[in-house]
Amino acid sequence: MGSGKLTAVTDSGPIIHLTEIGCLSILSIFGNLHVPDAVWVETVEFGRTSSENLLRLPNLHRHTLPQDIVRQFIENNNLFELHSGECECLYLSRQINVPLLLTDDLAVRETAKRLKLTPIGSLGIVAKAYHLGRISMTDAQSYIIDLYEMSSLFVTKTIVEMAIEQLQNPKK
Repeated sequence: MGSGKLTAVTDSGPIIHLTEIGCLSILSIFGNLHVPDAVWVETVEFGRTSSENLLRLPNLHRHTLPQDIVRQFIENNNLFELHSGECECLYLSRQINVPLLLTDDLAVRETAKRLKLTPIGSLGIVAKAYHLGRISMTDAQSYIIDLYEMSSLFVTKTIVEMAIEQLQNPKK
């Protein structure tokens, strides 16, 4: 994930969790951010964020996907346990050849790896923004703590401590 313009497909989790802590704009670290319609429904139409918030992201690209082909993709890859937004993200990533998938869901992360995609969660997005020089160490630490204390993201205190440690001493 070098320092060039990153492109990603996002699931609803990072949108929801970053909105909950008031830093949705951090997603602007991506040159292009692809959002399938099912994720739009899960976030905007279910009231987890506003369309105005998402549309403020200048890098956002919304996709309407052919449902018959998505269903075939679900069958071919045995994705029956995943939600529609998650399935659409996986399909879209493969379809447009974008290997970076933003998701906080463990089952989706495991499936993404099986499909040769690279998952990154909300904590990783914050770390990436820091390492790209887009936010300060203080802001990065604050966002990570807020994800633990204020958002609906399920993450343990140990994981938060590890994430902060990796900000200070990144592995190369």
